[in-house]
Amino acid sequence: MTIQIKVGVVGPLWIQESLQRCFDLFPSLSPIFRLSDCLSDASEITRELSSQVDCLLYSGRVPYLVAKESIPDHLSAFYIPLKGAGLYRALYLLKGRKEMSHISFDGIQIPFIDSVKKSLSESFTYTVFEEPVLPNSFECIVHFHKEVHKVKEHCVAVTSLKIVHEQLKKEGITSEWLIPTEEDMIVILERLLLATTQRKHKEMQIVFGRIYIDDTSFMKDFKTEKQLQTRNHKIYSMLFDFVEQFDGFLTSLHEHEYLFVTNRGAFERITEGYKSLPILDEAKKGLDIRLSIGIGFGETAFQAGGNARTAVFQAKNFGGNCGFIVREDREVFGPLELDAPIKYPLSVTDQKLIEKAADIGTSAVYLEKTLSMLKRKKDNKFSAQEVAEILGITNRSAHRILQSWLDGKIIEVIGTEKMTTRGRPRQVFAIKE
Repeated sequence: MTIQIKVGVVGPLWIQESLQRCFDLFPSLSPIFRLSDCLSDASEITRELSSQVDCLLYSGRVPYLVAKESIPDHLSAFYIPLKGAGLYRALYLLKGRKEMSHISFDGIQIPFIDSVKKSLSESFTYTVFEEPVLPNSFECIVHFHKEVHKVKEHCVAVTSLKIVHEQLKKEGITSEWLIPTEEDMIVILERLLLATTQRKHKEMQIVFGRIYIDDTSFMKDFKTEKQLQTRNHKIYSMLFDFVEQFDGFLTSLHEHEYLFVTNRGAFERITEGYKSLPILDEAKKGLDIRLSIGIGFGETAFQAGGNARTAVFQAKNFGGNCGFIVREDREVFGPLELDAPIKYPLSVTDQKLIEKAADIGTSAVYLEKTLSMLKRKKDNKFSAQEVAEILGITNRSAHRILQSWLDGKIIEVIGTEKMTTRGRPRQVFAIKE
């Protein structure tokens, strides 16, 4: 099924016929024209189109700059650049009207001028307006062309702004308005199609989220099973409302960890581009619980799920009550909700350990929790009893897990603890480098 991309087109009235012919070459692009010959309308038109389209296309750099502050962060915006093809047309029209030995230019780069001049074997000299062509530079550009015209014989002007072209005509200066050709339009539509299609595919990318309750000691406060179940139901309801915002699916992995699935586009919109994760504050204030949230992006469910597991490990390791993202390129982003979240490559060591756990058939979750414990205490040494306490399992189960880690060469025995009471010395383990 072909992805239909709605393109909001902002520019002057004259461009519709030419641009429509170019759009006809791209069946997956559906233009929505909102045109006006008044440049200042670009901002209002942009705001009007923003909720209706997948991207925006401006007729040139100046209308793009006029509207720039009104373009939402989630929308890609493009403008048709002025290149050599438009200059061929301008020179052709000028040569039929007046002898020219010098040309004053604005809005086009020198390499394009030199390329066209060489291609046509022209001998004219030229002067270029060196400042950027901005919406408020109209008077400066007119003054520039007039000054060049005063000192250069057989001088004509080529301008990128219609309003400058009209003013120069009033001043009696021969000029031509430099407009993009259909070739220029086709080039930008090809770029727009590629970028927006890639963005749409990325928006449909699967997202897995792991939500971990950092402290489950509150469970000890409930005297009956009914009280505990009521509390768990409140937690589930709060998390369900959060996930429902982006049409996600929520399931409970066990009494203190949940999993949700959604797509990237929905997640980005609800979190305002990863700037807002209000569930953290809601959970803390409403139910007095702290959450560690890990978000995994991926091209496949397997990749996204693995990245979510790693992301929640990063959140817990940061101290909890925060959210982290691990993207498909293995870059970590977080903690969310900070004014300036950091980005960094995923720790190779930790990830290799997690993958190693999967290879030997032991729980990666257990390994993550143990690693988190070690980082918090800033000591690589631990005992079976410490593992049992952090995992909430019996000493016998902890010994069985540690034996599998020994067999898989994830950990090693580095000594024994001195006992203050009678009993067998306890082994001390460490994660292998």
